[in-house]
Parts: sequence; structure tokens; C-alpha cells
Amino acid sequence: MFFTKTGKGGTKDVWFYDMQADGFSLDDKRQEVAENDIPDILHRWNHLTDEQSRTRTDQSFFVPVADIRANHYDLSLNRYKEVVYESRAYESPQEIIRQIKQTDAERQHLLAALEADLDLPGL
Repeated sequence: MFFTKTGKGGTKDVWFYDMQADGFSLDDKRQEVAENDIPDILHRWNHLTDEQSRTRTDQSFFVPVADIRANHYDLSLNRYKEVVYESRAYESPQEIIRQIKQTDAERQHLLAALEADLDLPGL
């Protein structure tokens, strides 16, 4: 968390970044891993003007201080980050059963052909 003195009468927006990895494993050994958000954090922090157009579904975004006041100064990322859930359509149970039966019939046919090729009928 970073705080900077504005010298202009206060903060209008607070910048949030959803850090997923710091370059080290999450176990007690903390071994170095490839995933590391710190370079991206530093780049975005040094280019905050580019951050103004980001939405709350992005990795980083601004939150108006009025929203934070309204939430009793709670700085929890999950209070402000919007999560977009991907909608998924699944086959009906009847269709899944039909596909399983078709696959099983194909498997039975291939197994019979293999047995015939090996001249091992009725194993």
C-alpha cells in the first residue's frame, strides 16, 4: 500500500492493484517462481495517467475517495473490484447420456474389431 501527500487539499481517487503473485511461491519455502506482478505494478504506478480509463474489472483501477468514505474507509480490494462471471451453457442431461451411449457403442465396436484382429473372440 502506498500513500502520497497531495499538497492539494486531499486525495480524490485511490489507486488499487489486484496483485496475484510476487515472484515467490506461497509455501513456507518461498522459492522463486516465474509469476510476478511487481514489474507491472511499478510500471502502472509510474504511469498513473494511463490508469484513469481502467474499469473496476481490470487488474488495477481508481476508486473515488467518496466511495471509500461510504464504506467506512474499508480498503479491502474485494469491496471495490467488480468480478465478471463467464456464462456457460451445458448440454442437457439427456444429451450427455446420449453422447455417453454413442461413445460406449463406438468403444464396443472398436474392441470387437481388435479382438477379431488378434483372433481372440470372446475374451
